[in-house]
Amino acid sequence: MHISAVEEYGLRCALQLAGLPEGSVLAASQVAEREGISVQYASKILHLFRKAGLVSAARGMQGGFRLVRAPEAITLKAVFGAFREDQGGHCAQYAGQQSECVHLKECSVRPVFNVLSSYFDSVLEHLTLGDLSRSEAETKERVAKFASREAEAMRARFTSSVEVRQ
Repeated sequence: MHISAVEEYGLRCALQLAGLPEGSVLAASQVAEREGISVQYASKILHLFRKAGLVSAARGMQGGFRLVRAPEAITLKAVFGAFREDQGGHCAQYAGQQSECVHLKECSVRPVFNVLSSYFDSVLEHLTLGDLSRSEAETKERVAKFASREAEAMRARFTSSVEVRQ
């Protein structure tokens, strides 16, 4: 649910590649210049993308990076996944000095974090680089439609789970 600096810049770098004409490449230095970051930082991000299978690299004078799939086929979850390690969920992340959270058996906070995490993950799974390659107004409209549908689906899931307990 937290977006780190490397994820923010990584998304922006991915969008630079998403905006390229087919067959074109960008050097790490060009990505860095376009995003106002150091070449080293852009190189690190592009290396992580390559390791995650999102980009390919060509060496040489005409070399650079390009997406391996169409922007519409690359979810934001895949982009963020290049930077994230599976941390086992909220309860595993915040166990304090114990091997597991002391509230693992009964926790009134867990449903809140589960809903937030579920919604965040759903946004990342359903939006693509292609969605974000549009204008801000078009992206806002796409996100609003998605948010409305997802809120209704979450309401239904939450209501049904509450009814089961009663």
